[in-house]
Amino acid sequence: MRLYLYFFLFLFLNCQSQIAGNNPLTEGKQIPFEDKNHYPFSLTSKDFLIINSQEKMDEVFRIIHQNTNGSRFSPIPAVVEDETYVILKPRLRNTNDVSVESVILYKNTLYVKVKAFENPDFRKESRFSPNILLKLTGRISFKNVTIK
Repeated sequence: MRLYLYFFLFLFLNCQSQIAGNNPLTEGKQIPFEDKNHYPFSLTSKDFLIINSQEKMDEVFRIIHQNTNGSRFSPIPAVVEDETYVILKPRLRNTNDVSVESVILYKNTLYVKVKAFENPDFRKESRFSPNILLKLTGRISFKNVTIK
């Protein structure tokens, strides 16, 4: 009976070490970022868009200026060598917006941790997923984005 107990204890401990070792949020590289703006309209048809050239940035801001009311437009950021911009479209649950808490790069995936909150600039009943413009420090290359 004691042999079975040791065997199952060994299996349990072995499984727990594998689970803890596969968490990309603990193994990945923390990426410094700046949350530039949240837009209540769609900027891209995809779940995310990487902006790595000034032409793409100009195209995105053309859409922003078309959907903005008023006489003053927001300035277009310059895309420089050591920065990467990305547009994210997180899914909403019970609030009208989210705030970005952390950005982690693990292998070819960018993991973005978000927290729900009520944005006073958006209508309370709005359930349209905001488009978030993030500026990442450094020239970051990735193929997928996972929003948690």
